[in-house]
Amino acid sequence: MKWLNKGHEFDEYAKELVENFTQKGSLFYIFGAGEIGEDIREVIEKTGCFSGFIDNDRKKQNSGVNGVKVISLKEYFEEEKRGLIIIAADKRNIPVITEQMAAMGLKRKIDFYEYTEFMKDIFPVLSVYANNQLYVELAQISLTERCSLKCKKCAHACYAVDSKAQDMSLGMAKKSADFFFHFVDIIREFVLIGGEPFLYRNLADIIEYIGENYRNKIVDFTITTNGTIIPDSSILELCRKYHVIIRISNYSAGIKSLEKKYGQLLEKLNDYQVLYSMGNKEIQWMDYGFETVYRNGTEEELIQVFDRCKTPCREIRGSRYYYCVMARSVSDNLKLNVGKEDYLELADLTKQDKKVILEFDRGYSDKGYLDMCNRCRGAEASDYPIPAAEQKLDSL
Repeated sequence: MKWLNKGHEFDEYAKELVENFTQKGSLFYIFGAGEIGEDIREVIEKTGCFSGFIDNDRKKQNSGVNGVKVISLKEYFEEEKRGLIIIAADKRNIPVITEQMAAMGLKRKIDFYEYTEFMKDIFPVLSVYANNQLYVELAQISLTERCSLKCKKCAHACYAVDSKAQDMSLGMAKKSADFFFHFVDIIREFVLIGGEPFLYRNLADIIEYIGENYRNKIVDFTITTNGTIIPDSSILELCRKYHVIIRISNYSAGIKSLEKKYGQLLEKLNDYQVLYSMGNKEIQWMDYGFETVYRNGTEEELIQVFDRCKTPCREIRGSRYYYCVMARSVSDNLKLNVGKEDYLELADLTKQDKKVILEFDRGYSDKGYLDMCNRCRGAEASDYPIPAAEQKLDSL
């Protein structure tokens, strides 16, 4: 989307949201004290506006959940300040809860929202306009472009990076975190990525720096790894200390030797009581077409490509905030020299410009697209399946 009124794109939309939220006492209730509700609570609590859970389960009403009160819908109506309700339930149960609330006279998009719509479209805007708190769903620091694997069609083109290539300096990594958290108040997931981040020599230092200075702003602090490298004890101890989650991409379907590696890694993580998640075996990837596609699109065509894509993959690199980490990394790693100016310069902004960052994060920019959109299939990439993690070289 092209900026037409920079810093004010959401003014009219937000006005009604803020008025409604204020009338409800500037409070949030979460209907559903299960796994989904707990996940959302971790974000909402950081606003200082979380008032509690609503749930039909009487056991939860009696005992609460993780120290948080749980009330019935009837008790909600007895509250002095009722608050805005977020339905956090399995898709199968949402229609039942919606019907229950409608029977009590509550109206959708006035008194309550479904959690997917609310967290994606409502909360980021409401948070800035009502509380001056900038919320970002996902952002990452790419510490190194080097990787221990050489995957064909890697979405970051890391296969083209020499094993002796220079990583991001520790000073730059710290600067990246400082600039990002100078503006961002709440982030759902902050990721250290690569390449393969366990190749990064200063990984322990940056984990500790972010953990000490910014952990309170982060819900999930994560490291994404291909699982080929067992981190040393100093890194694991810091991961445990700062509740870092190790997210392991599972490429064992295509690289059988990884099964043994994964077993060794999981044993080590369990020994150090480090949180982790192991993905399902990846069978297929998408071919984004970076090396073969050239659209030579018009401005209108490229804006359509960009708007259909909606990638969630933000990147902070020094003071530069990139909308698409793949666009930046592929251009750099393949030396395409494309999109060198496709970022938001945070050094040019003040804390009064949070609405500008909100808009950029939601897809607004001066051009309305990225130059790399010319070389990317975008949302159409799903029509071009390829084998997951197929190797260019025998890297193991």
